[in-house]
Amino acid sequence: MRQHLSLHALLLMTICAALLPGGCGESASNETDIPITTEVHQARVLFLQGREALDLGRNDEARDVFDRAIAADSTFALAFLYRGLVTETPDEQRVYFDEAERHASTASLGERLLIGLHHAGMQNDLPRRGSFARRLREAYPQGSRALYEAAVVAADEQRTYVARELLETSIDHNGLFAPALRAMAHSYLFDDPTDAREAERYASRYVTLFPEAADAHILLGDVYRAQNQYEDARGEYTRAAMLDRDSYMAYTKRGHALTFIGLYDDARKDYARATELGHGAAKARAANYRTLTWIHEGDIPTAITENEAVLHTLPLLGLDEQTDLTAYHSLWESRFRMCLEAGRFADAATALAQCARLARTLAEKVDEPSYQRVSESEIALMEADLALARGEIIAARGHVDRAVDFLRPIRSARKWEHTELLRARIALAEQQPARALEHLSEANHELIQVKYYRALALASIGRTEEARRMFEDVVSWDFNDIEFALIRGKATVRLHEG
Repeated sequence: MRQHLSLHALLLMTICAALLPGGCGESASNETDIPITTEVHQARVLFLQGREALDLGRNDEARDVFDRAIAADSTFALAFLYRGLVTETPDEQRVYFDEAERHASTASLGERLLIGLHHAGMQNDLPRRGSFARRLREAYPQGSRALYEAAVVAADEQRTYVARELLETSIDHNGLFAPALRAMAHSYLFDDPTDAREAERYASRYVTLFPEAADAHILLGDVYRAQNQYEDARGEYTRAAMLDRDSYMAYTKRGHALTFIGLYDDARKDYARATELGHGAAKARAANYRTLTWIHEGDIPTAITENEAVLHTLPLLGLDEQTDLTAYHSLWESRFRMCLEAGRFADAATALAQCARLARTLAEKVDEPSYQRVSESEIALMEADLALARGEIIAARGHVDRAVDFLRPIRSARKWEHTELLRARIALAEQQPARALEHLSEANHELIQVKYYRALALASIGRTEEARRMFEDVVSWDFNDIEFALIRGKATVRLHEG
């Protein structure tokens, strides 16, 4: 199962670091794969350095090197594309993608297809992305990166077996291709059918091939954590921190492991260290995780207080609300959900207003109609959340209908997944569990929230043993976000109630 994805994260998969293209183990372009078009030797050398850093999870380093490659050749389309892939915000990504497209006329066929593929992702057009991926694969049938890109799109289309076959072929063509190894481990961890042993096999292979790569140890730590092997996970994250003292991700991940062990004070120290080391929005994410430790500890009032303190601290961390919109939005959304859970509806409404303001400002900067539609749908779904928490069923249903209207023009078969989850929750509030199950069948089965609400519905119709197994799955889930933090305790209570 995957971690919770917002609609933007679901529909704009190009932002996800796990899906980034690249290649390892090569010092020059492979003629069977996507070319690198630049007449400036230094720009090419820098690009290859940046790509290698990116492949091994060193995104901050990659960002700097891609900037230097662009400075060496201001018409280097592929460098602009890759620079866009390591941005923290969609508005900045749009700028780099547009620059890549502007210079695409002098690029190779493969580069133009790759640029088109990612631009289609920004436009939420999954069918068009699929078309570019197929053409890329046909043009470079033995190219590891081309096969990898096709696998990414297949995964987004929920064709898991096809994605895994393409990734395995990519690895066959280049055994040192770290992104494919990482993607295979992620697939077996999160995509049904999951297989922890297979995930561990690919993660261990990554570690064996790149023992000095902090990212490899972080991945293996994730595999251990998914199997509730917290001490083993903690050890791998510690190794990653020793290999890369500046890795905010290593400290963030170790904070997760410590949270689930129940060592909350130690987890808070690691999240604080990650906040110091992080770049841009990563600082806010690490600080936000620190607030979640109080939710896991069962103290939501303190979590809300800590969230407010972090919001006041963001300027001191070098984050500006005018430019770091996603960082502020994530913290306000956490505040919204915490206040809903605590029954502080006036405070939740204030947080929702801030989220809406920031989301609309960001959508205006991105200046992409489909992105704006997704933003408005997310706002409408949050309004439905608030109405549902207040017991205003008719209003909640109306907000979901508005979200549906915004999403209608979006070209993605998966666009209804979050609206169906909200409809299921409304049905549960109306004590219609059978109807809730119908809606949940159309939601994203890989979301842990869907499993939780499915368990509630099953328990309501007397399928208690099946529900119990699902509650157990929720409680043993080990990948952290605000919504999971809020349901984990409730699932634990349901288990104890028998």
